[in-house]
Amino acid sequence: MGEAKQLITKENFTQWTKDCGVKCIQKEYDDIAVSAVKNGKTVQEEMQSRGFKDFHQFSKQCPKFKKTCWPIEFAELGSGYVLYFQFLGFLMIIFFVHLCLQVPCMVVYSGSSNLVDWYWNDWTQAYGTDSTRCDCVGNSSGYAATCGTWDYDLCTNQSECAFTTPGKWLCQSWCYAGKYCPKTDMDVSASMVNQYIQDGSGWVVKSYSSCTQNATIIAMCEADFRSGNTAYSGSDLASDEGSTWIGTQWMSPGNLGPDEATNVIIPTMYTVCVISMCVLILMAYSSQVLTDHKVDAGTVSPNDFAIMVKGLPSTATDEDSIQEFFKEHAIKGKTDTEIVKVVIGWDVEEWRENIARLKELKKKLDQTDRTTPEAKDIQKEMVQITGALKSAGTKDTKLRSSGVVVVLFRYQSDMRACLRKWDSFWAKWFNCESENIGLLWKNNGLCKGAALPRFPIGGRPIAKLTVARAANPGDIHWAELAVPQSERIKRLAITNGVMFLLIAACFGAVYGLRVASMAVKESAGSGGVWLSLLPALVVAVVNGLLMAAARMLGDKEFHDTLTEQEFSQAAKMSVGMVVNTAGVLYFIYATPKEWYQDGGLVNGAFTMLLINAIIPPIIPYCDFGYQIRKTQRSKLEARLPYFNEVLGRGPNPKDKEQQDELKAVKAEIEAFKRAHAPGSMNPTRRYATAIKTFVCCLLYEPVFPMISLVGLVGLCFQYWMDKYLLLGWFSRPKRPLNADIANFFVRFVKLVGPIGLSVSFFIFLTPSFSDKALRGTGHGRLVFQLLLGGREW
Repeated sequence: MGEAKQLITKENFTQWTKDCGVKCIQKEYDDIAVSAVKNGKTVQEEMQSRGFKDFHQFSKQCPKFKKTCWPIEFAELGSGYVLYFQFLGFLMIIFFVHLCLQVPCMVVYSGSSNLVDWYWNDWTQAYGTDSTRCDCVGNSSGYAATCGTWDYDLCTNQSECAFTTPGKWLCQSWCYAGKYCPKTDMDVSASMVNQYIQDGSGWVVKSYSSCTQNATIIAMCEADFRSGNTAYSGSDLASDEGSTWIGTQWMSPGNLGPDEATNVIIPTMYTVCVISMCVLILMAYSSQVLTDHKVDAGTVSPNDFAIMVKGLPSTATDEDSIQEFFKEHAIKGKTDTEIVKVVIGWDVEEWRENIARLKELKKKLDQTDRTTPEAKDIQKEMVQITGALKSAGTKDTKLRSSGVVVVLFRYQSDMRACLRKWDSFWAKWFNCESENIGLLWKNNGLCKGAALPRFPIGGRPIAKLTVARAANPGDIHWAELAVPQSERIKRLAITNGVMFLLIAACFGAVYGLRVASMAVKESAGSGGVWLSLLPALVVAVVNGLLMAAARMLGDKEFHDTLTEQEFSQAAKMSVGMVVNTAGVLYFIYATPKEWYQDGGLVNGAFTMLLINAIIPPIIPYCDFGYQIRKTQRSKLEARLPYFNEVLGRGPNPKDKEQQDELKAVKAEIEAFKRAHAPGSMNPTRRYATAIKTFVCCLLYEPVFPMISLVGLVGLCFQYWMDKYLLLGWFSRPKRPLNADIANFFVRFVKLVGPIGLSVSFFIFLTPSFSDKALRGTGHGRLVFQLLLGGREW
């Protein structure tokens, strides 16, 4: 085939893969625009003078962003992408601060080794204080039912001492208490530590803390071979029957043992953690507002000039009358505001019905003899429907409005002035304008002003309007604007109900798998971290399925904008993954004894959260959609000769068959271009993944402080992976992403973070402390027992 007919090659499609990427276009375009003004040309003319045929050719030569650039540098993609990476940085800072603040707590934990004491712990007493737990009861034979120096007479002479390792405890008073009497803090005195004693019918506690000590008798031991300040270590010490524990190197509060902690630095540091998080949230929200304003000021988008108005009647179908209303009432004190255009959101269902009816009539007409009366009736109806469709936007329109319109201003300043009047606190809640207070509050409008004008219906001002800044054109769901509120709520209830059932099913599946793995551990006699690996991987897979389900269900709901739809999807994804990841762990290991066992909550939290923090950021790197289209791309080379043959005939063939063939070839070429295009970043999923990592790690900080490092590493990995893919591989986003979803998730963190950490602190640390945070009625303890799981109670 001659060179002239080699119109397209495989390299064209390979280059297309690169051309789809994110490039620095705004800066280059602004440079051309400035030059065009200086040279008295249009932007298109200036572009052509520089050798660019069109905008596409111009964009191909634009440079890519550096992978190490600050997020603000790619603001042309929309403030939402800038704020996404800023949001990840904000979460990383929280974990870094918490990790530093928990260092004193970990130091305290590393100085104790009382893990085995959890074997004898009564978890039903973990959140309350029973003053009778250390009362003297004696052993099975009634021995030591009262306080006394019962060991003193057994070791008065070193050569005849009944104990191989005597200590000061020989001269101290003790008695046998119930098995749930806690040990005392070893920091007080080693010889005063309560010990678990194996008895014929079980075990009891050799309790020194229950008795008043006689200083005179103790002084006798301090002067001889019994002076060692060591804990009782007789042969009757109880064992934990082979139970295995996580080890003190995990630096968890389990090291302190049950009811034995007294160090005030631990609750103090977690209080500081909550306070620091609140401060960081306030700073993050302020920073996001400033960044959004900075991006908005540096870029120009259609919604810089537009407002969205709701509340109009369905009969408000005349663009001119709506335009006149806002020309007079849009801005306070101005009656001639320049309005460029009013875009009416039509009742799409009615529009679709008319289009469908028109197609049906056309098909019927083609099958009918044009000379018959029936054909004339069909033609008459078609003319009526066509006239109704063409009348849209005029006074004579036959279509209904959705009650939502977009008003376009000539100047951005007018749009902002309109929002100050119609979108203030007083406007939203009282349908009134806001008034200024003297010079001090000149621009704040703190006082209630006059009532806002209402849109006239039949000459009377009746319709109360709500005004907000419009979304960008590609963000508006025009087809769903007319859906009634009752229908929206009904659909929302259905989709959320289905999502709840899916979460419950996934929760049950993961819980069942975890129970099965525990059974394997018991039969095999081994476990630990590796036993948690399989359920953790399954949780990662199930989270992916929940994300797909949330996206599908969100698509089924009715929302005015794609951003609102993304809110709904992100909320479902976040809740589903948090429950499936963090919730199932706690449900499995509900009692304090199970938290610190080998293969228990600490092991499970570490492996599950580590895997679910590292794997999700890797998934986008695989770009499964692009890999799936590999089969289609492989067919390109065989089709190229045919494409060049058809295209070589010229762009305007006269033969009808060749015209259809050319049209089919162009459509096939576009399909191959789509097959060569990389995937695009999904901000909704990325936000949900970040929230899942943050909330799950945050909730388990008190029981395993080093989990903060897992969250920090996971979010850092997600930050760099997403930034690399966005700037180096993914296709350029089809529409700018605004700041709404970022602000939504900062508010989400504001509500969930401090409360979640406070509740988690109470749940996980209270069992370790001797002075309980929860005192009072048995009803209060019962409520917490039921909430925390009561299968052994």
